[in-house]
Amino acid sequence: MAFSFVYLIVNWSTLPETIAIHFNVRGEADGWGSKAFLFFPLMISLVLYIGLTLLRKIPHHFNYMTTITEQNAPYQYKISLELLSWIKLELVVIFGFLQWAIIQDAKGETSIFSISQLPIAFVILLGTIVFYVIKLKK
Repeated sequence: MAFSFVYLIVNWSTLPETIAIHFNVRGEADGWGSKAFLFFPLMISLVLYIGLTLLRKIPHHFNYMTTITEQNAPYQYKISLELLSWIKLELVVIFGFLQWAIIQDAKGETSIFSISQLPIAFVILLGTIVFYVIKLKK
């Protein structure tokens, strides 16, 4: 997240006032707005990071698929906290990538990555959730 902020600040003066802020499924820009929009993914990432960090402090309040007992509580809490850690990391990376890709597009630079590859990140996020839900059922 710090990298995203620094990258935005370093590139701020070179960005045009109006940038692409929405892309279709092919990765082509189809919506435009102020470069100040680039703070939006950064702020969402920050809120999610803080929220998920705070959520880790109360695993006993989570909804579990099994009844929590003294015997299974340590395992269930451990797996739930691992899931939160992975989700937090993946979301920060997704929003960082989103911001980076928008900046690259605004600068007219191309890369091997494209905004159209964002659905892959969501498949990975969903895969992480499914993996840990299966572990939690044990």
